[in-house]
Amino acid sequence: MDETALRKLLDSALDGEPPLGPVAQNSLRAGIKLRRRRRIRSAAGSVAAAAAIAVAIPAGIRAIGHTPGPVTGHRAVASTVYVAYAPDSAGQNTVVPISTTTSTAGKPIRLRGLFGAVAITPDGKTLYAAGQNTVVPISTATGTAGKPIRLGGGPRTPFGIAVTPDGKTAYAVGLWGTVVPISTATNTAGNPIRIPVRAGSLGPIAFTPDGKTAYVLHSAPTGSSTIIPVNTATNTAGKPIRIGGNADQIAITPDGKTVYVGAEEGRTGTVIPISTAANTAGMPIRVGVPVKELAVTPDGKTLYVSSPEGPAGAVIPISTTTNRAGKPIRIPVRGADRFAVITIAITPDGRTLYAAVVNTVIPISTATNTPGKPIRIPIRGANPFAVITP
Repeated sequence: MDETALRKLLDSALDGEPPLGPVAQNSLRAGIKLRRRRRIRSAAGSVAAAAAIAVAIPAGIRAIGHTPGPVTGHRAVASTVYVAYAPDSAGQNTVVPISTTTSTAGKPIRLRGLFGAVAITPDGKTLYAAGQNTVVPISTATGTAGKPIRLGGGPRTPFGIAVTPDGKTAYAVGLWGTVVPISTATNTAGNPIRIPVRAGSLGPIAFTPDGKTAYVLHSAPTGSSTIIPVNTATNTAGKPIRIGGNADQIAITPDGKTVYVGAEEGRTGTVIPISTAANTAGMPIRVGVPVKELAVTPDGKTLYVSSPEGPAGAVIPISTTTNRAGKPIRIPVRGADRFAVITIAITPDGRTLYAAVVNTVIPISTATNTPGKPIRIPIRGANPFAVITP
């Protein structure tokens, strides 16, 4: 997608919304362009501002580029996967529930406005969609949106949102170098957490299983990246960890020992392991193709990476024991959908990985690494931007 196409997408998504003003508008556009730079270059025929979320219930609307961390405590049964789609010509986001039992799509949930990220509570009851200076709670039982939660300050579209493992707090990553905690009990925003960055954008956020630390990705205008640990007890940011490259995704192992960050180096990609004990980056894992999404199995043995490169999209398994990439899993897509594997997510039982492509969601068996029957989504020209599970 070129800049003109992206601009048209933004214009259509913002149509009917209150004016942002030239400064905020330019910042918003610049932030989205920066966050989605890799997708714009590599996803032919797909929308860059998307990151599919598989929600076993939920991530309702990728979070732009959000990969949820593992959670402890009560989790919902993975009976439903939610896939979020970019705004249509009417400026509406759409979230489509998919039954993991029947592999059929349910009634779409439509939201007006530009939403950049989505997350779900561990019990799967509430989906949080982050949009312009607001976060909207959505009941997964009724598919209805609640009262928008104002983040305060100027207009911003968060590029990441995640819910703590205990389900008590949602953290929305803002455009202006802040992370805003939200009480899920009262749906009210707390004091913003200042992140020590001068420019660029904050992206995905993920929690360690004990919920004590949140890791926030920062992309600088120069193309370099850092990951910043945030103490959730004090809501203070720690020392940035430099990883280099144009990073875009985060995933944390269930034991909480390793944070994996997906980064781009030219036309190839790497996955960088980071020790949470020392907060230091290890040797990059060469993937050989651009990295789009990351997902870790609940047993922590396999990290899956999605990529749009090749005759069709692919999902690449990486052993977390050896940190070596395995044989790519080819995704059966055709025509204009080629190169369009955008987002992935794994169900809480670890049996199935869902890969969202244009108008199609494909279940993949993690036991055999083979794709199942594609699930067609009844939305014309649908471009997924998120997939999440509780």
